[in-house]
Amino acid sequence: MRSLISGAMLVVASSLSAQAQESRWQQLMDMDRADMREFSMQMINDGNPAGGMTYGWRREGNTYVISDRTEMQPNILETATGVIDAATFLPVSNKIDFAVGTSRNVFDVAWQGVARSGSVEISQEGQEPRTVDVSDPSQPKSIIRLSIFGVIAAMPLAENFSVDVPWYNTLSNAVETVTLAHVGFETVETPAGTFETHKVHIQNGTPENMVYVTRALPHKVVRIDVLGRPMHFERLP
Repeated sequence: MRSLISGAMLVVASSLSAQAQESRWQQLMDMDRADMREFSMQMINDGNPAGGMTYGWRREGNTYVISDRTEMQPNILETATGVIDAATFLPVSNKIDFAVGTSRNVFDVAWQGVARSGSVEISQEGQEPRTVDVSDPSQPKSIIRLSIFGVIAAMPLAENFSVDVPWYNTLSNAVETVTLAHVGFETVETPAGTFETHKVHIQNGTPENMVYVTRALPHKVVRIDVLGRPMHFERLP
């Protein structure tokens, strides 16, 4: 009997240990709450249409593939594809092609456990192209910034909700901690319709954003404000 009890205690201890290894943001994630099928948004800058974004998640086996294409007038274009583990939401790979006019940075990064490997190819007018290594053998556990809208939509959003999330910002090659803070409710009008939303402030990012997510489940992202600038994205039909 004593051996049976000891065995059961070991199983429970092992389970608790595995749960402790998960960060709080991972424990809160539930993709059944989120509708992250591909959708499009128009960008409004200073009251005028000035570009747009197409964004979405799709499940492929044991991963989610995240795609983004953002265009800002007059000459900014970013395309990105990220792959994350469907169980842990931790990154597998991230590729970003970021162009401003004739200048272009192409990031190609991959993860193996906590080790990150990759490089960025930098091309600027009047300069020789160069490649910069961005590898790190022991990156802190984090999401990729590209996944943040899906992460927000998968959270149990409610009044006073707040959670810290570490993200890897590919463009700056740094891991930063942002806070996702529920700051109220708002009725939002977009070309896709009028929605009752949760307002989620992404704090400590650069720039900071206000993300409007439907109160109705599954959560959909319907508006994104770029704080400090007269710029926002609104969902299209």
